[in-house]
Amino acid sequence: MRLALPAFAALALAASLSRPAAAETIVQGRFGCHSQEVTDRLFKLVMAGDESGFGQLLRGSLASGECRSWKPGEAVRLESRTMSYGCLAPEGAQDRCYWTPLSAIATPN
Repeated sequence: MRLALPAFAALALAASLSRPAAAETIVQGRFGCHSQEVTDRLFKLVMAGDESGFGQLLRGSLASGECRSWKPGEAVRLESRTMSYGCLAPEGAQDRCYWTPLSAIATPN
């Protein structure tokens, strides 16, 4: 029996959704934000040398709950990833994930 392409895509999507998130441990203190755009904006401010803008945006984002800090040793779930960011959630909690640089969970060389 041959599956139509949309049916095959739906089956593949369902299979990928059923996979458990990968367990990881924070190895480097970092911050993460629910919105990948906020995380990107924060890192662009760092790269531009705008410490004042970075500090102001990070403080406001931490206070609102949009962002959080990760500490080394924290257990997390890797929900999703891009080339440079992973969406991490605290292990054992139902919290939404936070987009965080993958360097937070990658062992430095």
